[in-house]
Amino acid sequence: MAKLPLPTRDELDDQGKAVYDKLAGPRTSLSGMYRTLLNHPALAEHVGQLGTYVRYESNLAGDIRELGILATARELGAPFVWEKHVQPALKAGLPQSVIDQVLAGDIATAEMKPLYLTTWQAAQHIVHQRNIPSKTQNILIEFLGLDGLLDLTIACGLYRMITTIVFSFEVPLPKEGVAPF
Repeated sequence: MAKLPLPTRDELDDQGKAVYDKLAGPRTSLSGMYRTLLNHPALAEHVGQLGTYVRYESNLAGDIRELGILATARELGAPFVWEKHVQPALKAGLPQSVIDQVLAGDIATAEMKPLYLTTWQAAQHIVHQRNIPSKTQNILIEFLGLDGLLDLTIACGLYRMITTIVFSFEVPLPKEGVAPF
């Protein structure tokens, strides 16, 4: 198996402890993904800085950010990311009905406000490294601005990268139990 150790704070050297504390600051806890990266503290710090920007500092509305992350997780079949973001999505105001539709994965029959549907469509293009169609870009720029479109793109790309880490090293699900998909 390709698992890596999940170091605790006490198992890290001084540099690792400083990175751990910095990463844990805005987050409720450090999950297996960040603990996996803490095998390389400098790398964990850089990934964490981008994650902090995406989740806590960008101007992208929380419901849109979390929808992009959930759509990315669903499209990639990444239950770890999904489980880590359902509660933040609800807290950010994303309706349960939208979360349920993304979980079902059938965008063709989805019924939700146009901005949510367009965000989901954009996430699919980003996940598969396809050009976001002009119509989709224009709708997102109208509602989110150019900065918002770029923040959404980076959020989806970041969680695509996080999924790579999770899959590559068999990072355990945040909660024990059956994966949602």
